Amino acid sequence: MELIPPNTKIDFMGKRIYAYAFTTVMIVLSLLSYPVKGWINLGIDFTGGVMIQVKFKKPVDTEHIRKALQPISENATVQRFSAGGEGEDYIIRLEAPEEGQEKFSNELQSLLDNSFGKGNADIRGFELVGPKVGHDLQQAAIWATIVALSMLLVYMAFRFTLSMGLGAVFCLVHDLIIIYGFFVWTGKEFNLTILAAMLTCIGYDINDTIVVCDRVRENLKTMRKQPLAEVLNTSINQTLSRTLLTSGFTLLVVISLLIFGTNVLKDFAWALLIGILFGTYSSIFVASPLILAIDKYIPVKRG
Repeated sequence: MELIPPNTKIDFMGKRIYAYAFTTVMIVLSLLSYPVKGWINLGIDFTGGVMIQVKFKKPVDTEHIRKALQPISENATVQRFSAGGEGEDYIIRLEAPEEGQEKFSNELQSLLDNSFGKGNADIRGFELVGPKVGHDLQQAAIWATIVALSMLLVYMAFRFTLSMGLGAVFCLVHDLIIIYGFFVWTGKEFNLTILAAMLTCIGYDINDTIVVCDRVRENLKTMRKQPLAEVLNTSINQTLSRTLLTSGFTLLVVISLLIFGTNVLKDFAWALLIGILFGTYSSIFVASPLILAIDKYIPVKRG
């Protein structure tokens, strides 16, 4: 099945100046999120603390919940999770308690009963992560990403060439920066689930890039006298149908999660959506132009 005719000859490399401009704008906007919005909203997986899911049988106000919890926390974060015919669900985040989980849970339930009436607030979920565990998870997440990118660079350099490896890794870094900026600007929580989505995007994006690079390697043997820009254009056009089909069908699943999934799955789906969209874009308009630019300093081997 082919969406794109086999004789398509789109001049991607000729339009790379527009890709450079768009990529630069997106990276700058993502990096500006830190000085404008502050650090990314880390979940308790990385910061430590308590996350409680509470179901209220009648409509309540977030400020009322905060006031009810003041005896145990002055900095409670309350977020509406869902609302329906049977009541409203809220996610409450607090500092890690000094006492045990059971004692703290009983104290919390008592405060909710006193403020909203006995039986009107039901604790549905309780997740506790210590501050040391949260810090360790932060470090592990950073190292997991660094090691993944480093090993991919080594793999690409050995399978193809160093210039292709550098182009592929920059392509992945570009995608991760965009996802990071999206989560900072939107204020969405970054937790282990989102980290898993980002690592999934790395695998998905590198697969797209490898397909293009593999075709470039094959075409370099038959187009030895052609300029590298022409080889890259031909390779991208030849794999364009496969790229669009793969990304398109994957996006259908991700969009289904956004529409029909629960709130927990929606943030995961948002990370995948941004990663796949920009991953598809970067495998064409970021990796290949960068390979062409690096070729001036590290020539791509032909034949």
